[in-house]
Amino acid sequence: MKWSYKLGSIRGIPIKLHVTFLIILVIFIWIFAVQEFEIFGFFIGFGGMNIPTWLKYLFSAIASVLFFSTVLFHELSHSLVAKSYGIKIRSITLFALGGVAQMEEMPRDPRMEAKMAAAGPAFSLGIGILSYAIYYLFGPVSPTGSGETITNAALIIVGIIAFYNIILGLFNLIPAFPMDGGRILRAFFAMRMPYLDATRRAVAVGKSFAFAMGLFGLLLFARGGIWLMLIAVYLYFVASEEEKATIVSVSLEGVKVRNVMTSVPNVVHVPPDWTVNQLVDLMFRAKHMGYPVQESQTSPVLGVVTFADVRRIPASERDTTRVEAVMNRELISIGSDADALDALKLMASRNVGRLIVMDAGQIEGITSRTDLMRAIQFRGA
Repeated sequence: MKWSYKLGSIRGIPIKLHVTFLIILVIFIWIFAVQEFEIFGFFIGFGGMNIPTWLKYLFSAIASVLFFSTVLFHELSHSLVAKSYGIKIRSITLFALGGVAQMEEMPRDPRMEAKMAAAGPAFSLGIGILSYAIYYLFGPVSPTGSGETITNAALIIVGIIAFYNIILGLFNLIPAFPMDGGRILRAFFAMRMPYLDATRRAVAVGKSFAFAMGLFGLLLFARGGIWLMLIAVYLYFVASEEEKATIVSVSLEGVKVRNVMTSVPNVVHVPPDWTVNQLVDLMFRAKHMGYPVQESQTSPVLGVVTFADVRRIPASERDTTRVEAVMNRELISIGSDADALDALKLMASRNVGRLIVMDAGQIEGITSRTDLMRAIQFRGA
């Protein structure tokens, strides 16, 4: 099943909608249409208006789409600041718990990261305050007033946008990494200590907030606290993954592929006319799970064969099946002068465990995920 759908692009940034976003959009439309409550002077929902049900759902759909549009522009604010610093944005995805801007890398400059993180809450608070000013100037709302349906509905929509954007802006400033406030906190720490230590400290603070948020949600479970619990669980695990990703990127900083690869002539190759059983014997002795296929060590690479290719061949046919019949002829390669982190990203994106290292069409070595993990462990130590 396809989970994300491309909606279009803004300023060259692809916009995607996750399936969970469509679900939460429908829920919001339903809530706004059937309920009405007043909080801090804002009327939230159209349930109290003396209008047909279909009109309530129409106004509710407009309010929901406009609100989630501001969530999109919240993420777009982060992305535009990042682009101004030359950072590539892969996409922005809206899902049930908000939006995520996927960047190729997070900046190491603390001031740059702080500006990027602050851009989203600044937009949300700005649009929230502006909407509140409009709501205040043209109010008050009279949901049951006759002859003022469009005016009252428009004011309720503006009030919804004002209330939820102010909440969104303030909520994102909570110093719970990896939320915007947590990234601002990491930037603050990074001005005073190494980047990795700053990340670990920000993650620890973020996990504490997530734990407190989850506990608070549990106490309010009967009153919608489940949403706080879901957000808390999400923040906890995302913070953990971000910490791991930071450890990897910092540990591999300055490391080139040539520093971690197995170089020629130490690369073990497999002739294309070998049988699969001969290959299995080699795997058992050499304890490697993948090999380049070559006529000789100095000849061109014809393909790559792995244990996954072997497993597809029945045991009864392995004595007669040649390596050239099962190898993968698509070469996924990288240059020896490339960053080791780029090699790891390439392996992840192509779902492979090793890369052929080639310069000017000539094999220079091979590097595996194990090589990179070992480098991360050594550098981390």
